[in-house]
Amino acid sequence: MRLLYSAGSPFARIVRIALLETGLDEQTAKQEIPRARLYSPESDVLTLNPVGRVPTLVLDDGTVLTEANLILRFIDAISPSRKLLPFDGSDGWRILSEMGQAWGLLEGIVTSIRALRLPNSESASVIVSGEALRVTRIADALETALSASGFGGPINAAHIVLGSALGLAHARLRPWAWRADRPRLSAWYDHIAERPSFRATEPPPL
Repeated sequence: MRLLYSAGSPFARIVRIALLETGLDEQTAKQEIPRARLYSPESDVLTLNPVGRVPTLVLDDGTVLTEANLILRFIDAISPSRKLLPFDGSDGWRILSEMGQAWGLLEGIVTSIRALRLPNSESASVIVSGEALRVTRIADALETALSASGFGGPINAAHIVLGSALGLAHARLRPWAWRADRPRLSAWYDHIAERPSFRATEPPPL
């Protein structure tokens, strides 16, 4: 397999963490695409993936998989040991439920960061305000879930997505004080951020 990724992409980071956690990293060739090249007409990604985004995973038979969520499911399907998405019984549905919230948080954070880079305008302000409400609402729900023993147990796909989302907020969405009044969420992030897979995939500074 060959993974095309950008070091600063939280979506690519999710896949990279999953490869490390499942022991499939050494079986995967990796090609880093610098941010400037990723968004250029000469991007290596475009020859494989017309969407032009990372992560893009090329399988040994030439099949191209795109979008982090789909690649995450593929990794789990071929993992010889550790499963990140157990579908047996209530645990599987619980993890999918938790992962849905984590994806919503990540998407809200990414949208906020992009909107903050836009020139000051009424539309940009509306986007930032709307996403601020959404990510705050999700973070509050996660704080409550953690107090009820949610997001516990061995590392799984929901943990990887949530950890990547909070890592992105920590590094690049400083205006959002997500740690304030959320001691459980903050402690949970500090713990998972120390895992070797998370430390090995930390995004570079802006």
